[in-house]
Amino acid sequence: MRRTRALGAIRLSGLVLVLGLVLALAAPAAMAQSLDDLRASGAIGERYDGYVVVRDSGAAGANNVAKKVNAKRRTLYEERAASQGVTPEDVGRVYASQIMQKAPGGTWFLGENGNWRQK
Repeated sequence: MRRTRALGAIRLSGLVLVLGLVLALAAPAAMAQSLDDLRASGAIGERYDGYVVVRDSGAAGANNVAKKVNAKRRTLYEERAASQGVTPEDVGRVYASQIMQKAPGGTWFLGENGNWRQK
């Protein structure tokens, strides 16, 4: 019985973490649209660690959007890590896998090996 409760608590904790990440990382509509546009154009890609990376620094607004998105993600990852007893890097990797699953076709991903692939 205790083990079942413990497993349920762990699953619930994981679900809360994922849902919290999704909700907390939802940027204001204008910035979210800019991120979506920049990802769709290939100017910004997603990294294996849960952060965005600029692929085309000449794209209008790419550097600014990447800095803002990464700052918000970093803060969130640090907060979640502290509350979950894990590292911010662990949280970022969990979120990166969610991004990969939910990102639209055409999104670019930078793997840990340094290779880019397009969904």
